[in-house]
Amino acid sequence: MKTLTYVSTKGVDELVWPAISSNTDLYSSALLVFTDFQKTGPRVIESHTQAYDLALLMKKEHVRMKMVVDEANHFVGIISLEDLTEDVFIKHIANGFRRNELLVSDLMRPKESLIALSYSSLKKSDIESLIFSQRNNMFQHLLVMDEDIRSIRGIISSNDVARQLRLDVDIACSNFAQIYEKAITSNNKRSEERQVA
Repeated sequence: MKTLTYVSTKGVDELVWPAISSNTDLYSSALLVFTDFQKTGPRVIESHTQAYDLALLMKKEHVRMKMVVDEANHFVGIISLEDLTEDVFIKHIANGFRRNELLVSDLMRPKESLIALSYSSLKKSDIESLIFSQRNNMFQHLLVMDEDIRSIRGIISSNDVARQLRLDVDIACSNFAQIYEKAITSNNKRSEERQVA
C-alpha cells in the first residue's frame, strides 16, 4: 500500500481554475470552446426521472442542460432549463397532467428533432466560423457528433464561447444568436480602436 501525504490548508488562499487563454479571439481554433466527452464525462439524466425534481436539481447544481439516456444508457435526447420553466409546467397541467406525473421524457427534446455539428468539421474551424454558423440559434448548447463512431462526442456552450472571448454578456440567458451579435460588435470595436491608435 502507498503512503499518502496530507498537508494543512491554513495558509492557502487561492483556488486553481481552468485556463482561459488570454489571446483567444474569433480566429482561434473552435476546439478551445468545445467540451469533449472523452475528457469530461457528459452530464446525464434518465428519461423516467420526474421533470420537476430535475428542474430543482439542475438549478441547485447550476447546470443548464443534461443529456437524456434510457435504462440502457443510450442517448435519447437533451433537456435544458429552457424546457423546464414554470410556463412549460403550467401548459402541461392545463392539458390534464399533474406536476408530479411529468417525466423528463415528456419535456425533453428527442434526438430525432436535434441536429449536431460534425466533429471533423469542428476540428478544422475557428470560433468566428462556428458562431457565424450559429447566428440564428436561440439555444445555449450545440451537440457535436463524431461520425466515425456514431456517437455524441461533446457539446459547445454559448457560455463557454462568451467566457473564452471575454464578452460582456449575461451568461445566465445568453444564446448563440446573442453571442454572435456581441462578438461581432466587440470585434468591430477593437478593430476601430486599433485603427485610431
